Amino acid sequence: MNSIPGPEDGTPATTIPVDAAITSATVPGISSVPTTEHPASPERATPVGSNRRHLAIVLGVALGALAVDVIAAWLSGSLALIADAAHRVTDVIGISIAFGAATIAARPATHDRSFGYARAEVIAACVNAGLLVALGLFIGYEAVLRIATPETPEPGPMLVAAVIGLVGSGTAALIMRSEHSGFAARGAFLDVLGDAIGSIAAIVAAVIVIATGWKYADPLASLAIVFLVVPRALLLLRDAMYVLMESTPRGLSLPAVRERILRVPGVIGVHDLHAWQITAGLPMITAHVIAADVADHHRILHEVDTCLGEEFNLEHSTIQVEYESRPLESHAHA
Repeated sequence: MNSIPGPEDGTPATTIPVDAAITSATVPGISSVPTTEHPASPERATPVGSNRRHLAIVLGVALGALAVDVIAAWLSGSLALIADAAHRVTDVIGISIAFGAATIAARPATHDRSFGYARAEVIAACVNAGLLVALGLFIGYEAVLRIATPETPEPGPMLVAAVIGLVGSGTAALIMRSEHSGFAARGAFLDVLGDAIGSIAAIVAAVIVIATGWKYADPLASLAIVFLVVPRALLLLRDAMYVLMESTPRGLSLPAVRERILRVPGVIGVHDLHAWQITAGLPMITAHVIAADVADHHRILHEVDTCLGEEFNLEHSTIQVEYESRPLESHAHA
């Protein structure tokens, strides 16, 4: 809701809903003015939960690849395949969590949860990233032990399983390549990307063992998987925590937003300026705008809403316009 305080004669403050369609609103004592169309409901503002079909397909691929890896790891004794199989276990768990979160996130908003369940994807991303980091630490530890006491795995089953795994992971990555903007899908994409990297590492290790018999190829390939996957998991965890801590969305400069609002004719001050995200693709912003007493406050409200949407892609905003002589807040918080 965007609010405009009453004039100095003591009449009550007038409240104008931002979510109304473009139309003329007649306010007592004020001429008819247009309000601004505004997508206020989260389900219209972001496609949360829209990739469940792709996540279901990727989950099926991950289950099939896991079965192949487990059999081949048991036959060959390869740590790289054991690492890959363990990673696929977390994949199945992670993708299942992502699918469940996407399903929950697609539920409509209610009176008790006015923004819906979009944060479910962010929580799922934290869990998924945590699993990947924990698995990486375990595999790294096992790889160091193998380097200290090297063993030569059976390269034949190792190579066959890695090639099959790469085909499955590559297929899943292609399915998810354009579907990883949301947190749940991004976590799933990271899972299948890690699988593909693990399969490539296992193939390289198997070829080296076949060609040279070098015992260290397998544990070094496992370490390569760890160093490639864990940093990406930490980045996902960082971005998810950034949202949960309600930090300013990345790429948005609040000083730039403040400066742009101050350029609107009639605006002389901005305070209580806050921006955050509900989930990926659903940023929010609130602000108190101080306008000169002689300014057209409804025009200011419309222009601020318009510039926030068109120039900063902030389609969900709550702006309160205050009179210079009668500000509703006595000090600024942002």
